[in-house]
Amino acid sequence: MSQTGFDPATFRAGEGLDNAPPPSTTNPDRTDEEKKHDAELAERLSRLIEDANSRVVPLCKMIRKHIENMDARKEDERNEDELVKQVKPLLQQAEQIMNETQGLIKATAREALKVMIEEVGGTIEWARNKLDSFPKAKRDLGPLLDALGQPLTQIVSGIAMVLAGVLNLVGNLLSGLGLDSLLKGIMGATGLDKILTGLGFGHLFPNANKKK
Repeated sequence: MSQTGFDPATFRAGEGLDNAPPPSTTNPDRTDEEKKHDAELAERLSRLIEDANSRVVPLCKMIRKHIENMDARKEDERNEDELVKQVKPLLQQAEQIMNETQGLIKATAREALKVMIEEVGGTIEWARNKLDSFPKAKRDLGPLLDALGQPLTQIVSGIAMVLAGVLNLVGNLLSGLGLDSLLKGIMGATGLDKILTGLGFGHLFPNANKKK
């Protein structure tokens, strides 16, 4: 019952983030270049997820088929050992694919952000400390350091926005199938709903904390 028609192509967490555009001190909105980086990240994440779907969905269908076939037998003809033998390797294969995909998705965003925060954010803090010895230069360069930090904040916020947007879209698709409680359960179990609410995206999930 996989639904892969959603289009999370508003984001791509990887390459290019370390080439963020010049900061703007007058316009708090994201620039076209930043939006382009987001779209590239979304495209990459989408490809990773669709590749996983192409491998894991057939396994899920086989799991369902084996269980349904056994369930259709008369009670005295059912063989639970046979069912375990059929389904166990499929579950293990699916788990391996999901774990691989999780690692790839985390690495896609994590490594790029790690480099950016270390290099850009680290340079900002380092320069501020060093410029304490140069008061005149600090007066001139301080505002520029502040401005440099703005797009970094926007990029990190943009990733959170895309994540929230994708989850909201998936939730709407699942809701149409009466399965939105699955996503809400995962978000609640991981605390992701609270994280997104804390970042200001709680309005996208107004029913996330409501019990069915």
